[in-house]
Amino acid sequence: MHNEQFYYLMHQDDVVALLSIDNISGSIVKVGKKVRKELLPPGGNLSANDLKKWWDRRAVPVKQGDIENILKNHSIPTTQQYLFRNLGLSLSDHYWINPIDYRLQWEDINLFYNSFKDDLEDICFNAISFSENRLMDLSNQTSFSPNASLQGELRKKWMIRNGERFLVKGNYGTSYQQSINEVIASLIHKKQNKMPYTSYHLCRIKVDDVIGIGCVCKDFSSLDTEFISGYDMMNSVRRRNDQSEYEHFIAVCSMNGLDEDAVRDFLEYQILSDFVITNTDRHYNNFGVLRDSRTLKIIGMAPIFDSGNSMFWNKSYLPYHNDLLNISVNSFRKKETDLLRYVKHTHLIDIDKLPTTEEVQTLLQ
Repeated sequence: MHNEQFYYLMHQDDVVALLSIDNISGSIVKVGKKVRKELLPPGGNLSANDLKKWWDRRAVPVKQGDIENILKNHSIPTTQQYLFRNLGLSLSDHYWINPIDYRLQWEDINLFYNSFKDDLEDICFNAISFSENRLMDLSNQTSFSPNASLQGELRKKWMIRNGERFLVKGNYGTSYQQSINEVIASLIHKKQNKMPYTSYHLCRIKVDDVIGIGCVCKDFSSLDTEFISGYDMMNSVRRRNDQSEYEHFIAVCSMNGLDEDAVRDFLEYQILSDFVITNTDRHYNNFGVLRDSRTLKIIGMAPIFDSGNSMFWNKSYLPYHNDLLNISVNSFRKKETDLLRYVKHTHLIDIDKLPTTEEVQTLLQ
């Protein structure tokens, strides 16, 4: 077709497969020769159709912030087209697309090493407390943005400070509750000292000319490690009909070299800590594993992140009595109490080490 362009799907500098991409929609039209099948992205490795779906969901969600209207104002028809314009680059993993007529190198375009620009300045907000020295090394600046592959529905953006990559997030509404929740969750994990977690800190942000509170965390992926979501891990191997999604995830991790008991302990701790703060949004993209980008070996569970949709952040009143035992969640099960049935080791959370009221108050001052 006239609108098709040919690209190599790359993993760092290795050619993975030949792709035909519609340069208007930005979607993959056809998957050609698979050069390195072992390098296909988890979740897009079982068939050509799975790879197409992997690419489509890699794009920034159309529900994120005001992305749909912003892209429309810039004459970008789809989020996949926005991803396509930015070569599919991400600050979570090392996959990208390379025009077959060019000789681009991973060293020259990756966003972990090179500075990047916010190509659509109005796509998100300004992080006031991060405004100084936002881009420290402009000598290696690329013309690409990591925001085209940034997942989630909250307003957010990647920034660079002192050479390190940070994610800044906003909130729904003006209560700033979700950012505050992230910081409280960080304190819980710090005091428990049981599992890896992402440390969040409050920061000043500016949204639509209004200065408020957001949160910021450091990128836990790097030039050496990649994040693979729980969704992609589970969809990298076909699930048995008699196996739950919970057990399937554990089995896939075990197939990839992780200790089964360690994975179970992590998931049980995550379920318990989410229960403490009533986190209702531990969906399959809100947890995952880390992979060595060179050996492709899974090296461990990714640190716990994205706990903002908790503590009844979207409720006008606090549930009580039976309502507290009937809370819906977006996770392995549909009810919070049903998730607790997976927990065999309740000692993974030490009640005596939960933050005190005074500690929370000090944290938020």
